[in-house]
Amino acid sequence: MLCALVFWTKAAAMGPFDADSLSMAVAEMRSVQPMEPSPEANIVQENHRAVAIGLAVLLGPFGAHRLYLGTTPKVAIAYGITLGGFGVVALIDLVHLIVVKDLDRFRNNDRILMWAGEPTPP
Repeated sequence: MLCALVFWTKAAAMGPFDADSLSMAVAEMRSVQPMEPSPEANIVQENHRAVAIGLAVLLGPFGAHRLYLGTTPKVAIAYGITLGGFGVVALIDLVHLIVVKDLDRFRNNDRILMWAGEPTPP
């Protein structure tokens, strides 16, 4: 009877799993490889690119594409005052949005010239 009581308390403490199955589950969780980016993530990235390009074409001199990419309003004010660096900076932004592979470099970038140098960490 005492043996059954000890077994029952041990089983109740472990739940439906014993120590071996629990350690195997932990080892399996550690061996899981990181997932590859899904095709859906690539489509979302391209949609962000298309929206940023559209804003740069339509409202580039006012910095709308920069606001969409998450910059501070001071950058948009500088764009608005100078009309996008007299159109030159807005045009260079447009070329970078079309050509550059990864837009993460331009997200939350507080520089007026978003392509100049390394971005400052947020």
